[in-house]
Amino acid sequence: MYVYTNLSAALRDKTSPLREYLHSRYPNTRAVQGAYRRAAGPLLVDTGGANPATLGAAFDFEVRFLLVPDHEPVLPLLGFFGFPQESAVIESVIETAQAAVASTAEDVDRLSRACWALALCTDVYRRNLLRESALDNLLRTGRFTPDHLLALAPPDAIRQLWELRGLAEEHLFPHLGSPTYPGPTFDASVLCNADADLISAHTLLDLKTHLGPKNQRTGIRSDALTSNDLYQIITYALFDHSDAYHLTEVGIYSARYAHLETWTLTHLLATLAGTDIDLTEERETVWKLLGGPLRS
Repeated sequence: MYVYTNLSAALRDKTSPLREYLHSRYPNTRAVQGAYRRAAGPLLVDTGGANPATLGAAFDFEVRFLLVPDHEPVLPLLGFFGFPQESAVIESVIETAQAAVASTAEDVDRLSRACWALALCTDVYRRNLLRESALDNLLRTGRFTPDHLLALAPPDAIRQLWELRGLAEEHLFPHLGSPTYPGPTFDASVLCNADADLISAHTLLDLKTHLGPKNQRTGIRSDALTSNDLYQIITYALFDHSDAYHLTEVGIYSARYAHLETWTLTHLLATLAGTDIDLTEERETVWKLLGGPLRS
């Protein structure tokens, strides 16, 4: 039996039954991708060398704290389970982020630094990157403290997070409703680890900080939507087996382009499938595919 680790890995794995099902059930991605590309504007926030994966995770945390100031993320702590001293340091960084959601320059800087540190801590859990991380040096030299963690963010990361925050406050936040669920998990997350970025009211949103492909002739980058991007957002919705969040829409916010695109969930699924679908049946199919137990 195929053993699922997490959703991202399952979508990348060509032998994954989940990926095979999504590609066969929802093959019609091109029209959606083309419409997305045509609606996108120019690149607004370029990179300057900061690690792109860490930057993306830090931006996710930044948005979550700005929308839900008392948000208490779990993932940064999971890689340090069983290490109470280090966990207490990370909890202190979380408290710094919670207290730094104002718009003063000092608060913006502190929030960005805290989110960068939490992104590094999350990598320890998600990708076992302690040995390749700046955290390893802090641990080995006895400097794993809140102040040292907050000092890890490079200047370019601070600059990007500052600019991305400004765009999100103008192009994303005004379109959000309530309640807001940062980092939601789903029924099927116990079968295949999956936590989305954000649910606002009845809309599930995935936050992207990708640069987009570069035109080899002009050197200009453009926003793009991969098939795996699409499969990821619909799979989150399909993982909500009990319809706990009552999702009606899914969407993507491409942060570097300030591009927010949303779709009615059932219409998107029907478009991708090329036929009408029953959302409850689709969720049941995915649940069984993951090895979920029968429910009475």
